[in-house]
Amino acid sequence: FFLIVVSYMQIVRAILKMPSVLGRRKAFSTCSSHLGVVTLFYGSAMVVYFKRWSRDSAATDKYLALFYTIVTPMLNPVIYSLRNKEVR
Repeated sequence: FFLIVVSYMQIVRAILKMPSVLGRRKAFSTCSSHLGVVTLFYGSAMVVYFKRWSRDSAATDKYLALFYTIVTPMLNPVIYSLRNKEVR
């Protein structure tokens, strides 16, 4: 996780150094869909692994596992297709 965060920081730093505003906009637009998918995946994983345990958490665990294993992968194509002009 730390390696991914550092790599995104390097990407953002390289994009901000670009002289062209249009180039920066295009680069951020290209990275935004991927960053959205990664954030959704790691965000849901962090909720699953870092949540507090309680006696009533069995039902909650089922829903979190469902979201993490099924909903997030199903949203990947939708998020990536938002860059497609025909889909928009």
